[in-house]
Amino acid sequence: MRQPFTVIQGGTAAERPAVIVDGPVRWQIDLRRAAEVTEGEIAAWRGLLVRAGSDTPIFADPDFLLAAAQHQSGGRDLRFAFAWTRGGFPERLHAVIPLALPHPLWGNGRIGPWHPRGIPVSPTAEAASFGAMRSALADRLRALRPRAVLMLAEDVPLPVPGGAGPRSVPNRPTIPSAALVGIRSATAPLQDRPAVERIAEPERIRDAVEEFLVLDAEVSSAPIIGDPSEAALVRVVTRLFARRRQACVEFTRHGGTVVAAKLSLGAGAQAVVWRKAGMAEQGRARTA
Repeated sequence: MRQPFTVIQGGTAAERPAVIVDGPVRWQIDLRRAAEVTEGEIAAWRGLLVRAGSDTPIFADPDFLLAAAQHQSGGRDLRFAFAWTRGGFPERLHAVIPLALPHPLWGNGRIGPWHPRGIPVSPTAEAASFGAMRSALADRLRALRPRAVLMLAEDVPLPVPGGAGPRSVPNRPTIPSAALVGIRSATAPLQDRPAVERIAEPERIRDAVEEFLVLDAEVSSAPIIGDPSEAALVRVVTRLFARRRQACVEFTRHGGTVVAAKLSLGAGAQAVVWRKAGMAEQGRARTA
């Protein structure tokens, strides 16, 4: 009895790009692991983010998603599907879809969008070409995993309503209410008021992040540093964003004591608070 098709995980034949002809349009679907994505593809991805828009532009950025895929895969086979139209001029990137592929032997046969743990990021895709892109992607995946099913909505996914996603950074710095216990009103002497220090210089971000992680370990019931993959993600992402001046660590001190800290990503109106650490209700804090 002859076996019609065999999938060898990691085989070179499965990694070759496929060209799908859709009338006058020639679609090419490239499947990349995070470590395989090139600088040229990252540049095209950022251009697509500007054209297509995103409800979470910071967390849809390549610096965040690629780092998360490398540090939080959980043993899954994660691929980034780049959907191009080629053959004309200029070539165009229409979508970047992070996917979780099932194991070729004992997986559940479903291929669906992947997003980092706790952060629902919608795939980045141009709405006008989403239907044709989805068909081309399904054909490409069918060649890779004949028995698998693509679980991707017919339309561009919308933001999750009421989701507990990261919030925008307010225009003025705020201090967690727990950190305000015992702090006097705005009429108090200058030396009694909290002092806020913001660190955004790329050469200082690394030490500031370590300071943040130490504070979080001392006051949090579930410290980041307790999960090596999460701690590695925080370190890598802040370093990558800092290179583009899009990372900031903020410390709030009162009387020389650190009472709160937060880590922000992005710049201007798109900046978001990613991680926060503050003095516990029991009054614990660390003296700088």
